[in-house]
Order: sequence, then structure tokens, then C-alpha cells
Amino acid sequence: MLPHFLCIGAQKAGTTWLHHNLSLQPGIWLPPVKEIHFFDHTGPSWLKRVTGRQSHLRLARAHAHEALVDFVRGKSAFIATKQALRLGYAARDWNWYEAIFPDDANLICGEVCPGYARLPEDVIGRIVERNAVIKVIYLLRDPVDRAWSSIAMHFRKAPGSDVSDVEADELVAFLTRRKSFAHCEYAENIARWRKHVPAQQLYFGFFERIAAEPGAYLTEVLHFLGYAATPNLDAAVEPVNAGRGERMERAIEHRIARALAPQAEAMHRMFANAYTERWLEHARAAGG
Repeated sequence: MLPHFLCIGAQKAGTTWLHHNLSLQPGIWLPPVKEIHFFDHTGPSWLKRVTGRQSHLRLARAHAHEALVDFVRGKSAFIATKQALRLGYAARDWNWYEAIFPDDANLICGEVCPGYARLPEDVIGRIVERNAVIKVIYLLRDPVDRAWSSIAMHFRKAPGSDVSDVEADELVAFLTRRKSFAHCEYAENIARWRKHVPAQQLYFGFFERIAAEPGAYLTEVLHFLGYAATPNLDAAVEPVNAGRGERMERAIEHRIARALAPQAEAMHRMFANAYTERWLEHARAAGG
């Protein structure tokens, strides 16, 4: 079974909030581990599946171990345990991927992985070739604020570390390395996906709506997915995976804004709404 939808990003633009709220809707099915990274990582070897330190591998193993313990204790069905073990340890090919999603006409299935926004065009083409009706959600955020949130997240990963302890040049070097900067390239990412996915199968969301109108925002996403039931909006107002509010120094903000002003300009040309107008004003004010 192929998924009905993908949420492809952007990183630090509300994907965890969306994943959490979609998982609360009866009739929507998501993998138990967010960010499978099937399309943007090469299939890991058996050794990496067993011992790999990448977060998506570790989380898949942890889920498999938990399911196995629950099965031994009589708390989990065999089929659920089998699925968890497949997710954590089976060879990752197209058969593996399709087997993740339940073949149930009553479910809307999908996955959320911010790395997919950066996929090269040939990979996007293969996805759409196999699944021509796939719907794609791309959540967007002020380019400068998103970049800073990503930087802060990266440099707080090590125990006891904090972004305030890192030199400015190192922060900028992290942002501008190819893998990191690809998250910033909204215009290029959108162009690649638009070449293969029809406009009616693309949804663009804006981060500010999570704070301003979370219920309406979530309802709109669900409508796009074809969800006909009454939505569960109870958790929509709750922050999910929020940052620590690390302060962005003016000098760093200036350098980030100079690098990302073209993205703010491109997004305002593309969408021309109140959100993108503020993004452009921010980039120009901070980068001037």
C-alpha cells in the first residue's frame, strides 16, 4: 500500500505539530516513528539497522523493542509486533516501504519527513511515477527564523551545549553547508516538486497560523487530505517540539538575513500574503 500523502517539510516549520495532530484523528494513519527517511537516505545495511546511530534508525529499533516486550506480556497483537519488527530491522526497499502502510480503504495514510523537501528531481519523479495521486504538504516559515531555529536545535543536541557558546563563524558555516542550506531553499524545492505534482495535489502551509488560528489551520489541512469526519482539535493549541527561545544575536541575524533574503523575496512573489510580506520585511530590515 502506498501512502496517500507526504509532508515534506520544512524542518522547524511545524511538522511535528502536524504529525502529532494528524495522529489524533480517527481514520488517519501515520507510521509510529516520525521521519522514516526512506527517500532521502540510502537503504542501511543489516549492521546499521541493528547498531546505527541515526535517529530514525534508533527510534525504529526502540519501537520494535517496545512492541516485542508488549507482545511477550500479552499487551500487543502478533501482527502489530510483526509490523514493528519489520519497521525496525527489515531491509529497506520498496516492498518494505509499501508494507508499512495498512491496506485499508477506510484509512488515509501518510508520513511526515522534512528531509523530503530537498529530494532531487529524479527521486521525486520516481515517487510520482509509482504514486501519481500522492498529495504533498509543504509547511513554510519565515526563512530567517526557521534557519535560526534549525541552528539552535543542532547546537543543543550535545549534553550541556548551547548555541550561545558557539562562535558566529561556526554557526554560519553550519547553516551554509550543503545539507543544511537545502532546507532553506524553499523556491528551488518547490520548483522541483511542482514539476511532477499537479497543483491540486500540493498544499502550502504557513507556520504563523499555528499560533494565530491552529484549529482552522488543522481543519484546512484535513480538508486537503479528504478527511470527512469531524476533526479532533483538542491538541491543536498545544505547542509541540517547541524550541527553547534562544536569542539570535543581531550580527548573526544580519548574516542569515543577507543569505536568505532571496528566498524571502521569492516566497512573497509566489504567495503574496501577509505572512510572506512580514518575512520579506524581516529579511530586508535585518540584512540591510
